[in-house]
Amino acid sequence: MRNSTKSIGRLILQLALACLLLVGGIWALQGAGDFGAMALKGMLGSWAGLIFGVLELVAGVLLLLECFVGDRFGAFDNILGWIIMIVWAVAIIMGDILQGDFNPFLPWLYDFAGHIIVLGALWSLND
Repeated sequence: MRNSTKSIGRLILQLALACLLLVGGIWALQGAGDFGAMALKGMLGSWAGLIFGVLELVAGVLLLLECFVGDRFGAFDNILGWIIMIVWAVAIIMGDILQGDFNPFLPWLYDFAGHIIVLGALWSLND
């Protein structure tokens, strides 16, 4: 595969992940939240969901900015990426596996696959 194709694919993945984190962060700050924020709220309380929302929002902004101005944030965005990855992985284990509703199986599998894709994107873009 040519490097230009990989670069376009990485850019698309980064833009999509930035949008997902931005929306998830805003949503969490409004009191609801995405999968990670809801899992944290269920385990630790609403304050944890709000903190995760702020982290998601900042990480989303940094990922979006990186698309246009390059990596000017050094290790800061990588640290945020690791925090979000760890929370997301814990949410997958707690929400999808330990407390998952496997009946019906196909909707569960679809949601689980989406959560794994987000984890993979976070891992892949955290350089």
